[in-house]
Amino acid sequence: MKQYNKLALLFLLTNFYFLSCGVGSIGLKARIHDSSSLEITFAAIPGGTFQMGDEVGDLWDGCRPVHKVTVSGFKMGVYEVTNAQYAAYLNSALASGEIEMKSGDVYGKTGEWSGERYIDIGYDYGSGNKCWIDYSSGRFTVTGGKEYWPVVAVSWYGAKSFALYYGLDLPTEAEWEYAARGGKQYSYGTDNGAIDSTRVNYDMYIGSPTPVGAYPANPFGLYDMSGNVWEWCLDWYGSYLGKNVKNPTGAQSGTVRIIRDGTWDNKAFKCRVAYRGRFLPKDGDYGLGFRVVRRH
Repeated sequence: MKQYNKLALLFLLTNFYFLSCGVGSIGLKARIHDSSSLEITFAAIPGGTFQMGDEVGDLWDGCRPVHKVTVSGFKMGVYEVTNAQYAAYLNSALASGEIEMKSGDVYGKTGEWSGERYIDIGYDYGSGNKCWIDYSSGRFTVTGGKEYWPVVAVSWYGAKSFALYYGLDLPTEAEWEYAARGGKQYSYGTDNGAIDSTRVNYDMYIGSPTPVGAYPANPFGLYDMSGNVWEWCLDWYGSYLGKNVKNPTGAQSGTVRIIRDGTWDNKAFKCRVAYRGRFLPKDGDYGLGFRVVRRH
């Protein structure tokens, strides 16, 4: 397991992709802010074709039928978005008037999701699992020692708005599953496709999230693609059509959004890369975070 200080050094030394490149994305806002200070590291994910879904008996029917999917190349955040990165976004968005504090929580103030809650400040699940971002005297801060933990208690609106603020996006669930499989049709998003307590934060082995990047990366260089926290995807939940598709974006409408990955307290089957979780977009949760993508 990597040490916290090594991870911090990695963030400081890595070369980052800047927003001067064009972003071919889905539903991006026109206004883009500079993300370089956030130190978001991206891995280039080559385009390819894979078998999406799973026929394993302990997975629910939403993962079926298995079908062929082709995705174009894109870039994906190597790590889940951290508390430090999200707090920096909140401070910037507050200063630019795009969010506001109401009743102790963060809400959109302008744009498509005005009035929607972005993050549940003060969320506390107990046993040390809570939202570690605080607000006081007009500024958002992170509890000491939790800076590199993945942000949690963030709604789909809060995740999507973070991404769009910097000209990025949430992954489609097809992009997410393809990237998690590591180009090798792996069942788990780990270095070798297997799951155990040395590779994944799951099944209460730790009892809370761990700093991002604490376990081995998958073959695409992505960390925590199984376990740690669930990750929001772009798509509405809908049944698979069971046919070959290219760059699918999910159902055109719905009531719940897709989440992937499993979390630190889930059993192994929910950490399979094919498992399709779902959640109301307005809700946050102790195990709900996200990562971002950048399309060519």
